[in-house]
Formats: sequence, structure tokens, C-alpha cells
Amino acid sequence: MTPASFPQAPLAAPALASDPAPAAGKAADPAAKPGEAAAERRLLDVTMGPGRATLESTSRGELPSDVLEAGVWRLGLLTLVCSGSLLVVLALSALVARHDAPFRAEVFPRALGCLIPALLLNLGMHVLARARGVRPRVVLAFSQFYVVLFALALSALRHGIAWPAGEALRSWSPIAVLLVMYGALVPARPARVLTTCVLAALTDPLALYLAQTPAERPELQYVVLLLLSPAAGVGLAYLSSKLLYGLTEHISRAREVGSYRLERRLGIGGMGEVWKARHHMLARPAAIKLIRPRILSSHGPEEAKRLLKLFEREAQTTALLTSPHTIQLYDYGATQDGTFYYVMELLDGFDLQTLVERFGKQPPERVACLLIQACDSLHEAHEHQLVHRDLKPANIFTCRYGGQLDFVKVLDFGLVMDRRPTEEELENPGVIGTPAIMAPEMVRFNAPVDQRADIYALGCVAYWLLTNLRVFEAQNRADMLVMHAHQRPVPPSKRVGIPVPEPLEQLILQCLAKNPDKRPQSARELGDRLRELGLHHSWTRARREAWWSERAPESTVLRTIKPPAPRPVPAAPAPAAPGARGPWV
Repeated sequence: MTPASFPQAPLAAPALASDPAPAAGKAADPAAKPGEAAAERRLLDVTMGPGRATLESTSRGELPSDVLEAGVWRLGLLTLVCSGSLLVVLALSALVARHDAPFRAEVFPRALGCLIPALLLNLGMHVLARARGVRPRVVLAFSQFYVVLFALALSALRHGIAWPAGEALRSWSPIAVLLVMYGALVPARPARVLTTCVLAALTDPLALYLAQTPAERPELQYVVLLLLSPAAGVGLAYLSSKLLYGLTEHISRAREVGSYRLERRLGIGGMGEVWKARHHMLARPAAIKLIRPRILSSHGPEEAKRLLKLFEREAQTTALLTSPHTIQLYDYGATQDGTFYYVMELLDGFDLQTLVERFGKQPPERVACLLIQACDSLHEAHEHQLVHRDLKPANIFTCRYGGQLDFVKVLDFGLVMDRRPTEEELENPGVIGTPAIMAPEMVRFNAPVDQRADIYALGCVAYWLLTNLRVFEAQNRADMLVMHAHQRPVPPSKRVGIPVPEPLEQLILQCLAKNPDKRPQSARELGDRLRELGLHHSWTRARREAWWSERAPESTVLRTIKPPAPRPVPAAPAPAAPGARGPWV
């Protein structure tokens, strides 16, 4: 398989005449005026917009956003550790002050004068680190001031009172621990960390100079001893930061996939992974599905060949389909290390499995609205003689899309078929679909499989939406397949004891007919019959807006790839009790 086996979406940005960098082999125009250069930069800002900032940050080697977010989280943890240490010191000082009158009169007030500001500083930094909506780079920039100010408070606490010059314990500085923790936990450029730590270490002699009179200050050899631990802290912090930055920078380079940078993994499945990604020059985020070489090598040559065929088929099929209710493909290719990938739109919403698991049974009018849109996607696929074969709730997405709510997208065409299944596929149920939504003809060897198998799967999806139950519940694959092949389903209204409009219920049961000839014969027919019921008109825009604002007020990008399928149980257990919940196998 080669990346050029089907057309790719051209995502590389064209060269701009306003680019301030001179072309290769050409010198910059010496007659260019500063005003003209500024005008060109403004034109570049307008034409590239946020993509320019992304490109410039990439060229500067800045770390990915998820790495910075992890650093902010660790920074918040660091403030908690420091606050806890200060509270212990405060408690011990208060305990000593109760029994030592001179300490209570002279030392304790000075200790409070340093401890209280230090606690407030840690509290403020912790609130900033945990605040939503604040960019990680901003938080990490403020952390530099935090480290210097907190080191100053610790130095003031250390040198706030006169002490004998030969006291060995006082030669150790707590600033060293702070600097080492900062360098090891917070990702930043090593040079920036070094500058911050040097400034923080210099607060130690500064506090000594300000807090004590010339008569109280120790001799020079003891001053050098005092500075040894902060200096060691600076060196260790720099080395830790250099190691951390090198590792994260290596991860960042490893996350370069074509013109995209991987930001956060959304899911992992049997065929690969799905990541949230961002184009280097375009502001719009995307989702990248990829299959890495180590995954292929771990399956052996024959299985690796099969996985690549499925991956290529999914990408080709998705690129072929243009329905707005089918997930859109942006790009496809392979990296230098042999990672195959394709880029698709990033959806903001819920797959139908998560929708029901999180929010429970759905009203019939919403079910009809969702099914109509899924039928529109399948109609185009069926016109191209394609059968999805894995149309389970996890592969149908409802989302916010272009200002619309409850907009349906059909995903995961990895098992799409444009022919009858082979004997090998029928012998391995994991290849041909999900048993919980599998049409009876898909179970029977040599039985013809066509678009009506997807109609059966849509009936299973509708059943799930209305009842929060699968059509049949079983504890293993074998029992599930037998039930779909021979057992009649219980009507949804009787299964859960709630009213379901009779025309909708009868239509769903027709979709679940064992004989394909007794089902709706096409996705278009099913969609038309659902529209004739008129139920979807009751799922008004006002109701959709109320539902999304109450239950999903914030953007929530959820999984766009199925989780790893559970391993089938080796031995068939006793039949499941009524109402028992089995796995999506």
C-alpha cells in the first residue's frame, strides 16, 4: 500500500509573496523600506492568522500544549508540597513559642512575617495553576516570578535572626530543594530555568545582607559555606531541566505526523490510535487515526498485511463518501518511520454508546431524529455498493457541528464491504463486525450480505437508544450470535415498561426481522418512513439547545475510536439472566 493509492487533500499552505524570509538563493532587497516590511508582516498576519503563531512556535522548538499542561499540573503539586512544609514549620514554631518566652517575643513574630506571605504566595500560584481558561505558557511564565519571590521568603526566614556562625545545620538552605524540584518538574527551556534559579539563589545572600547588621554577619568562609547549597541547587536544577526538556523535545518530534503535530490521544483500539492534532499552519484542529510499525510487527506478517488492508480500505472509503453525515477525511499518508495515518475532522460531542451510558434512555423523537441522519449517510454508502458492517452505537456520533446541534456523523468504515465475505472472515467474528448488532445473515456461512445488514444494525442502535439495553444480552460471543440468528426480540416498550409510539416500535422490529426481505430494503426507505412518522419535528431546536446547555455546556471532544474489544470467554457459561448486561462484543 502506498500513500498515493488515492487522492490526498492538499493541506500544505502555498508560498506567500508577503513572506518576509527571502527565497533560497536570493538576497533580501536592500531598498526595502521599514514601512514596507511592516506592511508585509501585517499581510502575513492576516493571511495566515493563528497558523503563523503555530508555525513560529514550532520553529522555535516550543513544547506541545499537553506537555505544558502536565507541567502546570505538576507546578500546582509543587505549591501544595511547599505549602505543607510551611505549615509544618509554622506549627512547630507555634509549639516552641508556647514554652519559650524569648522565642515567642523575638523569633516567632519574625517567623510569622515570612511564613504568612510565603503561604499566600503559594496559594495564589496554586489557584493560577488550577484555573481554567489560563494558557499553560502564561502560568509557567508566572512560575518564574513565583520561584524567585518564594526563595526570597525562605531566605528571609532563614536569615531573619542572628545565629552563631559555626552552627552547622544553618549552613544548609531550603532554597536548594525548591530549585531542584522546579527544574525537575516544570518543563521550560534550560536557559530560562538557569536564569530563574540563579536569581532565586541570589536571594539568599541578599536576605543575609538585609536582615543582619555588620556585627551579626558571619565571616567570609561561613558565607561561602552558606552559598554552597543554593549553588548546588542551581546546578542540579539546570541538569534536571536539560534532561526533562530533551526528553519532551524528543517526544514532540516523534509526534510530528506529516503536516500535523499530535497533541492528545483520544482513544486506542485494535487497529491503532486516534489523536487530537493541529496543522502547523491551519488553526482548525483535527483527529488523526494512525497505525504504528510496532503494532504491525507485533501481529505477524499475515495479520499486519490484513490490518493495512483494513486501514487503507477505511481511508479510501471515507474519502469517497461526501455526505455531511459521514466523517470527513482531510489527508492520508505515511511517515518516514512507517507510521500510516489519515486525518479526519475532530468532532465535539458524544457517540451514541456514551450518550446512553451517561444520560440514559433517549426520547423517541430524538431517536427518530438521529436515525434519519444516519440513514442519509448510509444511503450514499449503499449507492456505492458499500456495506458498513459495524454500525454499532460507538460508531455513530452526535455533535455540535457548524452551529447545529445533534448533528449525526457516521464513523469507522474499517470493515466496509463491497462483496460477499470470505470464508476466512466468517470464521473470525472479530473481523466482520460486532456480534451485538450483527444481522443473522452475517452469522450464516454462505448467506448473502448486503445493505440490509446495516438496516438490522440501525434497528439495534434504535433499540439501544430507547431502552439502554442491547437487543439480546449474553455473556459471550457464541450465545450472542445464536440469539441474533434465531431468537425474536422483545419489543422495546415491554422490555423496559415505558411507552414507545407504536409506529416507531413496529418499524424498529421490522428492521430486526430475521429475514432480510421483511426489513426496509434501503437506508433511503427507512429514512423516508421515519420522516413520515413526524416524530423528529417534536425534537425542536429549543429542546436541542436546552439539552446541550444543561448536560454538555462545555466543548467535550470524546472518543472517535472504539476501545479494544474484550477477549471472548473460552467456555460458554450458563444463559444470562433476564436483564443481565453483557459486553459489546
